[in-house]
Amino acid sequence: MNSTFRQLRYFLVLAEELHFGRAARRLNISQPPLSASLRQLEEELGLQLLDRSSRSVRLTPAGKLFASRVAAALGQLDEAWEATREAASGAMGTLRIGFVPSMIFRGLPQMLKGFTERHPKVALELQELNSARQIARLGGTDREGRALDVGFIHACPLPDGMQQKVILDERFVCCVSHTHPLARRRRIALRDLRGETVLVFSRAHAAHYHDRIVGLLRAAEVEPDLSHEVSHWLTILSLVSQGIGVSLVPHCLVRSAFTDVAFLDVAEKDARHETCCIWEARTPSVTRDAFLEQVAAFYGSQVGARR
Repeated sequence: MNSTFRQLRYFLVLAEELHFGRAARRLNISQPPLSASLRQLEEELGLQLLDRSSRSVRLTPAGKLFASRVAAALGQLDEAWEATREAASGAMGTLRIGFVPSMIFRGLPQMLKGFTERHPKVALELQELNSARQIARLGGTDREGRALDVGFIHACPLPDGMQQKVILDERFVCCVSHTHPLARRRRIALRDLRGETVLVFSRAHAAHYHDRIVGLLRAAEVEPDLSHEVSHWLTILSLVSQGIGVSLVPHCLVRSAFTDVAFLDVAEKDARHETCCIWEARTPSVTRDAFLEQVAAFYGSQVGARR
């Protein structure tokens, strides 16, 4: 069969209107091309689709059957075209996203909400993981056989072929119990923590991030307490709230629900750390690229791209 999609669409409009003049106006063409198209279609099929007289136009039994089948076929074709366009624009698919727990306080839930509102046909799979496990899953799959498309990590050296966007350059603050003598102050220097029990999370959880914090403390001649195996910042805050120690924590935790701790600014200008969005550059993905656009838009001027 050599019938074009245009001939089939012309026929469907004519089958709905049952009037050559109205059908031609809907199609924004003149009547002669419409009549010629129908004639060619009937000749190709070898049967009559319409009964035409000076007073009326009506479908033949064969025409009714053909119209219903063509409508179904073109409907499926329209759906296929739309799905293809959506896939090509990143508007559908599945996106596997890893994140460190503190991203909850860095706007990640709000950013994800904005993305799903703009791309409702993209399914998100979220995995709460430390930085090292995210890097392993972005590079392929880890020992559990799971992979990622995008990750949110504490800044650290990355393998070749992996890219990152810095989404936050964040200051550290000192966290103390609200009953601690330092709680009356708004700003301290790290040397003011000498003699305090300074809590940090386990190095096994995020080695580079851990080393950054320990390095800042030791530069101020403050020795951290490394005896605890803690993997989450909220655990650190809970311990601090009970007076078990003090800690150097990211500024985003100021937005946590803890009310019995105080957060103090730190005088040292270099007491800061970056948070990054990372992905595997060698694997193309329009859905991932659409997500990265949302990341850049959400974090605005704080986003700096670097390899």
